[in-house]
Amino acid sequence: MQPSPRHTSRPRRVQKTAHFMISILSSSRTMDSVIDAASLDYAWSQILYNVSQTCSVLVLYAVYIILFFFSLYTIVRRNSNGRRFMVVTSSGMFLLGTMNMLVTVLSMTIEIHLIKAEIQGKIVDTARLARLYNNLAAASDLCLITNNALTDLLLLYHCYTIWGSRKTVLILPAVFAVATCLLGYFTVASDNFADNLPFLDQRADFAMSGATNTILMCLTAGRIWYMRRESRQMKGNTFYDRYRTVIAMIVESGALYNAIILLGMIALSLNCQSDAVTVFQGICHALVIQMVNITPTLIFVRVGMGYCRLHQDSAPMEVRIPGMRTPRRQEDGFLEHHNAEAIKIKRTGV
Repeated sequence: MQPSPRHTSRPRRVQKTAHFMISILSSSRTMDSVIDAASLDYAWSQILYNVSQTCSVLVLYAVYIILFFFSLYTIVRRNSNGRRFMVVTSSGMFLLGTMNMLVTVLSMTIEIHLIKAEIQGKIVDTARLARLYNNLAAASDLCLITNNALTDLLLLYHCYTIWGSRKTVLILPAVFAVATCLLGYFTVASDNFADNLPFLDQRADFAMSGATNTILMCLTAGRIWYMRRESRQMKGNTFYDRYRTVIAMIVESGALYNAIILLGMIALSLNCQSDAVTVFQGICHALVIQMVNITPTLIFVRVGMGYCRLHQDSAPMEVRIPGMRTPRRQEDGFLEHHNAEAIKIKRTGV
């Protein structure tokens, strides 16, 4: 399953506090053409951060475009329940990811013009560009938070169908998902719109995101593991490998998401002003922006790759797996609601 790294704001040193310092420096040397070394170092750091972030976002977005259209093809071709919901949700994620990419590119352009205006001592242009840059930073964070909410919604739906439409299973992950979303909106508001709000460490939001992802991963993989055990007891090893592959796919995706979250937390915790740290922070922010979509999309892509390979085989075997019923529990959801379609299994495996 997913992340997603989830939402994060860019390091605070490149937000309104930094640009307020720029305006102060500009006003302090209106009549002086000499630029001090500290201002040049700061300008270089800003450019390095924005360029590394923008380049990384563009590369990741190019990868995401390919994955998205392949996953969309997979969803449309599969005649499964909830297909419309998955198409709408995935399209919304793609739209928000595209908007965030455009905002990132525009922010880099404005940052360069802002530094140019600051060096030239144009106080009016500096203040105007600084406000525009801060507004774009807030817009990027809001897109990312909303994007993350859609990703959580998609993963909650997967968990819901795998558990046989049992709403009680979703209570805990849904509470964490809503809390993560609200926490993110509050962080953006306190950083950009309301100075009177208490400061909230962004790493707390990362922690909530990681907890949400871990809960969904355990619920989904745990349910499939239970189904695998029941299937092995009743039918032997017929579908054992396929269940194991699905479990591995979910765990790998969840682990990738948590790794991105960890990188984001490390980037926010670094205070060193070296060029290497600045580049690292820019790349980590880019990963957070785009991996929130790439990570869940990889699941659809892997399923689609397995589906497409079936058409290349000369004699695929079609097996319809009925819903298994045991004396202890009726497995009324996992196979009948989520996988009611025929599953074509190659003789050689996945």
